[in-house]
Amino acid sequence: MGLKDKVAKLEKVVQGSTESFELSDDTRYHFDPTKTFSQTFLHFTNVLRADYARSSRPEPPEILRAVARAKNRRRALAKVMRGSSFLAYEEDALVEEGRFVSRSLVAEGSEYKPTGGGKE
Repeated sequence: MGLKDKVAKLEKVVQGSTESFELSDDTRYHFDPTKTFSQTFLHFTNVLRADYARSSRPEPPEILRAVARAKNRRRALAKVMRGSSFLAYEEDALVEEGRFVSRSLVAEGSEYKPTGGGKE
């Protein structure tokens, strides 16, 4: 085992259960995958509350802002969301353009009108 392999193995041990993805500036964003579901789900429920109260939506959590800055946003979003559908934003806009466009979370046939807050 070469020095490079030993360093890589040591980094993995130090990082524990973290995962990462590459950002557009060639740095890496490290995150704990066991905590991302609670972060994204909590944000989703806070968005639902804001929509119900007709108040401003909260800003996206740091993990989603990092996805917007990822070199490969589709892969980063898949790593973060792990198949969950609790995303309060249009997936295509986030993946293709790195933009947060609020998606409607109300019943079909109803109309969602943003009241500000978050990134539209």
